[in-house]
Amino acid sequence: MDTLRADHLGAYGYALPTSPQLDRLAAEGVLFTDAITPVPTTAPALASLLTARHADAHGVRENFAELPASMTTIAETFATAGYDTAGFYGNGAIQKGFGQGFGTFEAFADHWFFRDKAGTKKAIAWLETAKEPWFLWVHFMDPHGPYNSSPPAQSANLEYEATAEMQVVLPQVDKNYGFGVLPKYQRLPKHERVGDYVRRYDGEIIGTDVEIGRIREALETEGELDDTLIVVTADHGESLGEGRYYFQHGSLLNAPSVRVPLVFRHPGLPSGLQNETPASLVDVFPTVAALAGLPVPDGLVGHDLSATLAKPDSTKDIVRVSYTVTPSQKTSVRRGHWELRGHPHPKKPADDFERIELFDLRTSPPTLVPPGERAEVRSELEPLLRTAALRVRREQKAPRAPSQDEKTRLRALGYID
Repeated sequence: MDTLRADHLGAYGYALPTSPQLDRLAAEGVLFTDAITPVPTTAPALASLLTARHADAHGVRENFAELPASMTTIAETFATAGYDTAGFYGNGAIQKGFGQGFGTFEAFADHWFFRDKAGTKKAIAWLETAKEPWFLWVHFMDPHGPYNSSPPAQSANLEYEATAEMQVVLPQVDKNYGFGVLPKYQRLPKHERVGDYVRRYDGEIIGTDVEIGRIREALETEGELDDTLIVVTADHGESLGEGRYYFQHGSLLNAPSVRVPLVFRHPGLPSGLQNETPASLVDVFPTVAALAGLPVPDGLVGHDLSATLAKPDSTKDIVRVSYTVTPSQKTSVRRGHWELRGHPHPKKPADDFERIELFDLRTSPPTLVPPGERAEVRSELEPLLRTAALRVRREQKAPRAPSQDEKTRLRALGYID
């Protein structure tokens, strides 16, 4: 699911009924409580999901960038093993190269704005004719802004606490980016307060959750539900005002943007397990392949977490990297319950940071540790941070200029002004 923050799902403790279908899958399977995306931008994140590599390897650093043919994808691994493969996607920011290994690879609709009902219809139609064994990827879109794909009635009955923050009326600007403002692409008629948009965001989740239920129902009807490994995750989350960053993603490495849901459901796995093992999107490919008994390519940065599905390991010494691909190019490394985050100097090398911050992840939101404290943690993580920043930094050459059609799509989704 695109732009889905974990803490707005019932399975992750949200008090409002946004996700009954996803919650049901989580109750029947394994839910990772600490899963993150490497990068809070769609195409780079999905490139990492499909290849189990970071941007230094797959090279996708902006939406509409091409995934190189030299990358081996999870779909290619399943296709090579004889699986019938298909991918259906709702975000037009992924096109060139992302279809590697998919016998069928189609957008939800032919026009430039894709909605989830159309994707569900295509996915179910494909399932009815797919030869076993099969591998299907569906990338739902609707939680992504603008929050207008689900009717207002979808979330009209949700009851929110009347906090001062929810009553704030944001300044409207003619740009799709900014702090403390309502981005242009997010504007909805008669919606002025922060709470209006939080409600509509939750309505988007409800709408896509319905589509998850329809796919589940199709699998049940065909008698295939209990022969199928189901994995649910997101490319990234969404800031709903945290850090004065409203209804956007991509520029911050805060928890709302980086933390994502990750659920595995299969009768052979434990049910209702809350798994504290640290996880990242790059781990999905090797874990799913291992569960299917398939080999994975050498050189992946993702970890096979299949052994932890039955025996979680919250102490597993995994270093997880996340970064932004916006001009700020922030980088962070996580190990255990610590995160070291680097803010690069705009005119110096990627590992020459203007500011380095240490966060304790045991609290929600994470606690910023004063600079003079936990020097031993900083000294352990700083070399890892500098190495990561050099690896994932953008190459100095300018990115490919998008076509006029691509610019239209990017502008409508808030990616450019």
